[in-house]
Amino acid sequence: MIKILRMGFNTSHDINFSVNRPYGYEWYLLLLVKSPAIFVFNGEEITTPANTLIIFDKNSPHEYRANRVDYRNDWIHLDADPTYFNNHQIPLDKPLYISNSYYLTDLIQKMANEFYSNNPYREQTIEYLMQILCIKTREQMVTKTFKPWHTRIHDDLIRLRSEIYSNPQINWSIPFMANKLHISQGYLQNIYKETFQISCMSDVIESRITYAKELLVETDYSISEISDLCGYNSEVHFMRQFKKRTTIRPSEYRNFFRKGQ
Repeated sequence: MIKILRMGFNTSHDINFSVNRPYGYEWYLLLLVKSPAIFVFNGEEITTPANTLIIFDKNSPHEYRANRVDYRNDWIHLDADPTYFNNHQIPLDKPLYISNSYYLTDLIQKMANEFYSNNPYREQTIEYLMQILCIKTREQMVTKTFKPWHTRIHDDLIRLRSEIYSNPQINWSIPFMANKLHISQGYLQNIYKETFQISCMSDVIESRITYAKELLVETDYSISEISDLCGYNSEVHFMRQFKKRTTIRPSEYRNFFRKGQ
């Protein structure tokens, strides 16, 4: 079980911020540092980029400071079973770069909302949110996505992909997407595929076919109407892409899945 004692979300300090606790705390300290910082371990300084996660063990020394810019972080003082983080295979007292910090900071904000609420199931909710945070942290360690040069763009890519799947009808194009992120078209294509293991335009098609499947099963819209709703200017082009992705025509897909209802 996890027990949060205190926590803060998106806390800011000026450029002179520094911490030196030689004996640490009697509890764990989780930091998601959103700005460049300097940590000291056994007298050795380690410079860390923005979006670094570190969980200090109980009674471990804490020494860190801002690095030339204002310091920002999310922080949690928590108590847990001594085996909790070991079971999740997350090392303590070690800075870990988080490429998808947007996801983790969202989890921490949700935990803060629960912690400061009067919800009857807040402890159970916090427990599940912390498990997800640990899983996602471990996931990044296993897939080796700790790449500081992605810091400035990764969260924007997550938002872009979410927007693509939420609005497949938009006339998505590489120039349009690159312009939204204020990056070059070539960089967009490279970083998108490296991040999601699919090209940006293939992902656009996937979002449209996914939405088309939903409309075919759950509505009585015609194939032509569904084609329009999914962002296609040509019904023939829609049917060709649908069959290429699913091996069957849209009408066959509708008939097959509606038989089971």
